[in-house]
Amino acid sequence: MEQIEQRTSVIPVEAQALTLPETDFPESPAQTALAFDEGDEVHGQWLGTQSSTLTAIDRLKATIDEETEKLEARVMVEFDAFSQRKNRGLLELTRAMRLMQDVKTDPRITPQLTQLRASLVRNQAALQIHLDAVREVSAIIARSIQEVESDGTYSLMIAGKRK
Repeated sequence: MEQIEQRTSVIPVEAQALTLPETDFPESPAQTALAFDEGDEVHGQWLGTQSSTLTAIDRLKATIDEETEKLEARVMVEFDAFSQRKNRGLLELTRAMRLMQDVKTDPRITPQLTQLRASLVRNQAALQIHLDAVREVSAIIARSIQEVESDGTYSLMIAGKRK
């Protein structure tokens, strides 16, 4: 056993690197990424995680802004189509944010998320106006149907007027 230990020698990593043959092959992205320090701005960007998050935010914001503009312009809106697009955008953003959990955060993401939030607030207000209008119209229609179907037998009389 002592003979085996004597035959194996530990070669330092630095010495091993010096003995490797030189090649003309470029470094892989993984090797390049490992060369960056923790403080470098480029850390983690080779995965595309930060750019995919920014892209997801931009797409979702564009969808929300488009729906809001149509609502504000009182143009016919296909709510199912917009709902599907917003759901897909949220899924894309969630996946991109999960990839970024272990990566240093890009300083551009926070302002983009702030703009997305502002778009969501504006969209919510426009949707609320339309929802309130739909409720009001449906209440008018329901009252009209009740009045037409009722012969007045069971309606309440208040101060000489039917209610």
